[in-house]
Amino acid sequence: MIERNIEKFFLNTLLIVIIAGLSIIIIANLLFYPEDLLSIYISVAILTACIISYLIRNSYPTISVLIVTSVALIAMSYQRMTLPATSTTLSVVIIIGFIFSVMLKGRIMWIMHTITFIILNTIFVIHVVDYITAAITYSTMYFILTYAAGILKYNYDKMNKSLQNTNIELKEKAEKIETQNEELLQIQENLSTLNKDLERLVSQRTAKIQVQNETLIKYSYTNAHHLRGPVARLLGLANVYEMEQSPQPDEIIHKMREQAKEIDAVIKQINNDLESGNVELK
Repeated sequence: MIERNIEKFFLNTLLIVIIAGLSIIIIANLLFYPEDLLSIYISVAILTACIISYLIRNSYPTISVLIVTSVALIAMSYQRMTLPATSTTLSVVIIIGFIFSVMLKGRIMWIMHTITFIILNTIFVIHVVDYITAAITYSTMYFILTYAAGILKYNYDKMNKSLQNTNIELKEKAEKIETQNEELLQIQENLSTLNKDLERLVSQRTAKIQVQNETLIKYSYTNAHHLRGPVARLLGLANVYEMEQSPQPDEIIHKMREQAKEIDAVIKQINNDLESGNVELK
């Protein structure tokens, strides 16, 4: 997560800066103040703690913070009792409180603040004449720095959490939109396939209708030709009947009936063909 990356970056930077700074201090003490063994031992102890913390920082970040801060607190407390006039110890302790506010959370942070606050108001004011004023001053400085760091870290965590929630919502919306796009693409593909099928069906139906129309035209022409013969003969018989002086009505009527039956048979055949859909050219 982003929050853990920021804390990891802060811890890495802090340890690297301390290791580099202590290394320079130790070298300087060895060259210029070799008789100041206490400062050298304290610096070596804190440097060792920093190196160990640096090695385990990725797997155990909280333990890494506790190691370096605990060793620094013990070293500064011992130095304060040995050399009361040393002013750097107070600065180191206040910086340690800042680290607690930034790197630790929950119960363990309050425990370490309490321990540091007790050390600050006991060991660090033992050798001060006006210890009440010193205690109030040290406590106020410690409170202001740690409280400010805690508020900044709290606001950062709150903003970071809000950004994470916003990113999650945006991701969910993006996934939802992607899903909807996939569904729309699938619908579009289905519509395209359906349109192609419809076009194919329409083309087939159109071709079939055209064939049927051509067949019906040819069929009607053919059957009209079949009907034309009997009708022509029937008309001819009617003309003969009118022209003959001594008509033979029975024979003419008989022939006219035969032609009418032939017409009726042709018409029935046409009706049967149309009803059955079996239109064939003959």
